[in-house]
Amino acid sequence: MKITVNNNFIDKLFLLSVMVGNTVAISFAKPLEMNPRDFSIPYRIFIIVFSIFIIYRERKNISFKNISLVSLIGFWIFYIIKLIYSFNNYSFNQEVLQSKNEDIFRILFIVLVPSIALLCINYNKVNFKSITKLCISVLCALLVFNYIYGYINLDHIFSTYYIMYGHIGASLFIISLFLLLFCKKDYNSYFLFFCLLLGIFNVIQSMARSPLIAVFVCSFYLILLKENKKYVLYAVIMALSFIALIFLHEQYGDEQIASFNRMYKWIAQGDTSSRGPLYRGAIEIFNSNPFLGGRILFKDGVHPHNIFLELLMATGILGLIIYFLKFLKVFQNASIFLNIKKSNIYYKLIFALFLQYFTLVQTSCNLFNIPEFLYFSSIIIGISNTAKTEETE
Repeated sequence: MKITVNNNFIDKLFLLSVMVGNTVAISFAKPLEMNPRDFSIPYRIFIIVFSIFIIYRERKNISFKNISLVSLIGFWIFYIIKLIYSFNNYSFNQEVLQSKNEDIFRILFIVLVPSIALLCINYNKVNFKSITKLCISVLCALLVFNYIYGYINLDHIFSTYYIMYGHIGASLFIISLFLLLFCKKDYNSYFLFFCLLLGIFNVIQSMARSPLIAVFVCSFYLILLKENKKYVLYAVIMALSFIALIFLHEQYGDEQIASFNRMYKWIAQGDTSSRGPLYRGAIEIFNSNPFLGGRILFKDGVHPHNIFLELLMATGILGLIIYFLKFLKVFQNASIFLNIKKSNIYYKLIFALFLQYFTLVQTSCNLFNIPEFLYFSSIIIGISNTAKTEETE
């Protein structure tokens, strides 16, 4: 008897795995008092194997006439060459030199292979409504458990960097806001408002600036999509009120909320959290070789904390062009994401989640250590390549 698996189910499982799978994986270690790598490594291996399976299944659809695919592969090959050259020709701290092989492995198997797989999927056949329901349920359940656990143990369940901890809440907030604005009839409103508040509380509690900025950016994107002047007015009033609250906290709050403190310093004083010297250093390296760039990292392994500056510093103008060529279809089919009446409404949610991580890479992380940004990039590119653009009712 031949056993068959529905291809739509496979795509759905793969997308769920890359969208919230890592969040699930990093939530087990602390409660079970185990090493986080005992969960993160099996998860990454699962994604790699799953990606190879997707690529093999869709191999007939892979074409090197696809500018997005050529750009994706071409850039990372170029980057690996620059990485090897940098480690062989520039001075680095000893612990940085030891990360060379790990960086190459990460680029090939955690970045490149899953990104190619995500480009291969036919997004016309993906049920994003079902995926969204599962995502909001998983994120809500994890954060509820997180705060129950935190109340008992004075800690949170996620073994991750504090900025990425904040982005877990930002994801829940963005999904909840999207559903409230566009799909409210399919959900319980009380549940969505609960998720909205739970998400923003997690963002504030994370003590990070980036998730707060991402919430602002994505909220305005979604509200502008609503095409309702009243909602825009409400959003402006709420944004101004929130900024006023940050200033009031600075005056009367005794610095109790760290994320508010950082936002105040950024808004009022232009503070970049010690990133200024990194920005200047990246520009100096770029100016020394504008076309191909210079070293990929600073001597101590630190990166510029800005995707554009890092691209220019490490790969020059050539690398910047090759990197962003993969987004050509996104620009050509921008109406998919900017017009609420065109194509699948859930594509706008995916674009909002992409915007969240695009905001993140303006102030944190390097080119290959935020898989979520890279994966959502490939998803919106894949949608642009395959999605229908007819108007919806």
